[in-house]
Amino acid sequence: MSALTVVQRWLLLHIGGWAIVDALLSPAGTDHLMQSMSGSTGGTPPRGGPEWLCGWQTRARKVVSPWRGEPRVVVSAAQINRYGTGLPADVRNELVECRAARSAETMRTEGWCHCPWKDHSPNPHSRPCRRYHPTAAEDQAHLDNLRRIQAWETAVLRKALGVDAGQLTLFDPPPL
Repeated sequence: MSALTVVQRWLLLHIGGWAIVDALLSPAGTDHLMQSMSGSTGGTPPRGGPEWLCGWQTRARKVVSPWRGEPRVVVSAAQINRYGTGLPADVRNELVECRAARSAETMRTEGWCHCPWKDHSPNPHSRPCRRYHPTAAEDQAHLDNLRRIQAWETAVLRKALGVDAGQLTLFDPPPL
C-alpha cells in the first residue's frame, strides 16, 4: 500500500462518505471528487483526529485543509489513487459492499415524493401528484437504513485509512 501520512489519512476520513469510498475504489471516483470542487467550511474534526481539521476544499486535483489560510495538509488525486489500489482485498471488498448498500437504498427511494400535492391538485388545470408519497414509517425506515449504512461506511473507512491503528501505535512500547 502506498503510504499517506497520518494527517493525510485523517483528512480523507474527514471528507468521508460515499465520495471517499468511490475515490478509494477507482480513479473515476477520485476524478469525480476533484471535479466537484467541493469542500467543507466548518464542522467538527473526526473522532480522534487533529483539532484543527474542521474544513477542506478540492482545487487543482488536490484536497487541501484547512479550507482557508495556509494549508496544513494536502493530498493529491494521484496519492488517493495509489493508496486505494494498495488496500487489502478484504477491505476493498467491504468498501464495494458499502457502496452497493448505499446505491441500493438510494435507488429504492429514488421515486419518492414529499410534495403537498398527493391528494389534491396544485391548481385547477392539473391533477394530484402521481409519484409515490411514503408514509412516516417508511420515511423513518429509510433514514434508519441510511444512518446504519453511514455508520458502517465510517467504520470501514476508519479501517481502510488505518486511523485507529495509527493512534494505538503511539502508545506501544518500542521493539526490543
